[in-house]
Amino acid sequence: MDFITAILNLDRRVIYTIVALLVVIPLIKPFSLPIRPTPETRGIFNYIDQLDPGSNVMIAADFDPASKPELLPMLKAVLAHCFARDLKVHVLTLWPSGPGLAQQAVEEEAKKFNKKSGEDYCFLGFRYGTVAVILGMVSSIPDTFITDYYTKPTRGMPIYQEVTSIRDFDYIVDIAAGATVEYWVVYAAEKTGVPMGAACTAVSATAYYPLLQAGQITGLSGGMKGSAEYEVMLRGKYGEAFDIPVGAATKGMDAQSAVHVFIVLSIIIANICYFISLKREDEERRRA
Repeated sequence: MDFITAILNLDRRVIYTIVALLVVIPLIKPFSLPIRPTPETRGIFNYIDQLDPGSNVMIAADFDPASKPELLPMLKAVLAHCFARDLKVHVLTLWPSGPGLAQQAVEEEAKKFNKKSGEDYCFLGFRYGTVAVILGMVSSIPDTFITDYYTKPTRGMPIYQEVTSIRDFDYIVDIAAGATVEYWVVYAAEKTGVPMGAACTAVSATAYYPLLQAGQITGLSGGMKGSAEYEVMLRGKYGEAFDIPVGAATKGMDAQSAVHVFIVLSIIIANICYFISLKREDEERRRA
């Protein structure tokens, strides 16, 4: 059996095995393929990076486990960026299935940077109502979230002695798997004049480019690629100082890119072998 015949009769299990290896290996040992941050993602990073220490940033983690691979790395990267800049971070979610992921990310990143709950950050948790919750926070956060996620009263927290509503914030970031970006823009950013950035799933990104072009958001991160771009910028500026490792989105992009290259090469090689086999068959018929 020659090479052409072997390729055309290759057991599909061999292909599945190669794909599995190309997914697993980069997750364990990243290839560190080049990732060039886009202006859209830089819009979020640069705005946070120019905030003065002590500035207040609100992060809405409006996504669920189904969007975890795309958006959880972004949440962790933004949290790490804020903590590295010594910003005051306020985290909440408007999705019922969001608190678990948000809590995990907040606690992990706060521990890395030795930040204290109630002083350096506050995880408010979940409240039902979306628009009503946002409008409530525009008036008063302690009145809207009487306690934080851990049932501690917000009114007596040091972090809420100088800021009491969204109007007092310096920046808002909504990391969303649904349509909450629009609610935050209309009922928070536009109503109060507080600048805002957005991160969303890749499939939703195109819907928010009009907001970016209109100047209603300073930046837009789309899907795992956007999260990886943010991780690259974060490691590039703060990696050595804070020992920031390669992020999950960067590893995921390595695995995704490796599989894509393999699939494209497989299609090209298979087609070449197929046409060569057709030519051979035609020559054999002529000789016969």
